[in-house]
Amino acid sequence: MGSLALLKSKIVVVPMGEADFMLVNRLAADIGPVFNRSVDILKGIKMPTEAHNLIRNQYYATVILSKLERTKANSRERVIAICEEDLYVPNRAYILGHSDNLAGTAVVSLYQIRQEFYGLPEDEGKVYPRLFKEAVLQMAHIFEVSACRNPKCVNFKSELMLDIDSKGEKFCDICRRQLTGIS
Repeated sequence: MGSLALLKSKIVVVPMGEADFMLVNRLAADIGPVFNRSVDILKGIKMPTEAHNLIRNQYYATVILSKLERTKANSRERVIAICEEDLYVPNRAYILGHSDNLAGTAVVSLYQIRQEFYGLPEDEGKVYPRLFKEAVLQMAHIFEVSACRNPKCVNFKSELMLDIDSKGEKFCDICRRQLTGIS
């Protein structure tokens, strides 16, 4: 193993609260190859009570990210948490995920990814692809790949489930080129 391999950042997947461990495991297995990184799964951590907004009945994503930053073993780790709770940031009714590229942390919520949120019957077949696409989008932000305008690219930012369902699971050529330049 060369010294370059030692410098390469590692991805750490963290189940938060009651996150579905099967989905977390599957994501950990699939996300490493996308970014050409090794992946660890951290023991689950509780949702930070200080992130809960009683009035909105949602969790403030920025507070979650600062808690995640404290779980990092070193500055090269990139941490992504998966939770079931509804997330928000100020000036937005809700968010599917949030990331901080300086801290190297991200969180993705399954809350609005699940069909039941829309009053539809549960459809497990849709949950994982949506989680995977949103997690890749947030990780791309951490690795400083700029948001894509191509609606078929996994790095296309969308809040609509229809758009998320119809975009691909891979990067377009432009985003892939940006990705190959990362360390």
